[in-house]
Amino acid sequence: MARGIWQSSYKRKYGLLVTQQDGLRVKGTRCKFCKYFGREVLLDNRKRGARKTDQFYTKPFRTDMITRHLENQHASKWAEYSALSADDQDRFFDNLQPHANTMFYYLDPGSDEINLVLSIAIVEVVIGDMMFRPKDELDADDVDDLARIGDRNRKITLLRRAALQLFKNNEVGNDYTVCIKTVMWFKLAIQHVSCGLSFRQVAAVVEHTRSTCNIAKLGGLSDLLIGQYVRVLVGHALQVFSNILASTNVWSFALSFDGSQHRGTTFFDVRVCVAVRGVLFNLHLIAMPHFDRHTAAHQEAMLVKLLDSLYEFWPRKLISVTTDGEKTNMGHRNGVQIRMVRRAEFKVIQIWCAPHQLDLVVHMAVDEICGGTWVKDMYVLSTYLRKQSNLITEMNETFPKKTNRWVAL
Repeated sequence: MARGIWQSSYKRKYGLLVTQQDGLRVKGTRCKFCKYFGREVLLDNRKRGARKTDQFYTKPFRTDMITRHLENQHASKWAEYSALSADDQDRFFDNLQPHANTMFYYLDPGSDEINLVLSIAIVEVVIGDMMFRPKDELDADDVDDLARIGDRNRKITLLRRAALQLFKNNEVGNDYTVCIKTVMWFKLAIQHVSCGLSFRQVAAVVEHTRSTCNIAKLGGLSDLLIGQYVRVLVGHALQVFSNILASTNVWSFALSFDGSQHRGTTFFDVRVCVAVRGVLFNLHLIAMPHFDRHTAAHQEAMLVKLLDSLYEFWPRKLISVTTDGEKTNMGHRNGVQIRMVRRAEFKVIQIWCAPHQLDLVVHMAVDEICGGTWVKDMYVLSTYLRKQSNLITEMNETFPKKTNRWVAL
């Protein structure tokens, strides 16, 4: 018998599924172990990642290659299958779901660990100080119980240490390292948070998935650990930008910033425009929570502290500063923009938000209407109309509120 010719006994003997056939001639087969169980995770020191695709065979059908695949990729299942009788082998794959239809196919529980290296300034200054607010970490009961300053400070120190638990200072002391061994947890946490879920909601969703799907590997993901994962991701993103800014291929960058509020918390939104190897990138650097007073001096100090943590020689590469028309930012003597311009080593282009420039022009024109009382009268009218519930129901429309942003427009 010629070597490599298909034999009908191969289907049962090696657990193969015929996928391509021309009459009675079999031209292609598929490994059932790959289809229903997936490849087993190998604990060797391989340099390349393990394959996830199913194994297919075409003519010539070499039994030595088929056996080698089964022994290397499905050792436990192949040993179990080989010990069965012919009738049991025929029923071995019955009532099984294909591996691609299960959650494990996408979660990749056997994936390698993630190792990151972050600078001391990013971890201790940005993550551990600027983005850490003791008031948010302490519970309401803790605030009442910890009346003494010493007890409160010790509690805050423990909370900060827990928040930075994944960051390990290396022996040299020049940077921090992070090792994520449960990659599946890390990916799940980040993907759920990116959908807008809070840390507690993500923990609850994963726990419900674990109990419903009976996946033990998903158990134990707490909201505290999710917060630690998010801090790692933020730190890594800042480290990437720090490396870009320090690169010799980047000779300049443009800075823009603005303030906004979300759920009662003020955020300082910072964007950076930088050219890397001829490609211009407009990056959203960070939305930094602003816990201090909203003065130009405090905003300047926060912005300088952030940039110093990323790249200490940033004044050499700053070529442009853009901001909105808010008075704190645009003061021609001590505004945040002019303060940042003074710190630059070379001449800087100052750009002012166009809508705010237009708002000033319109504001000057509006002040001349009715002796400057028109805006005040319209505010009184809007307040009255917003209280007319019957009118709102009939028109299916509510008079807009007066806001602090671009009032004249």
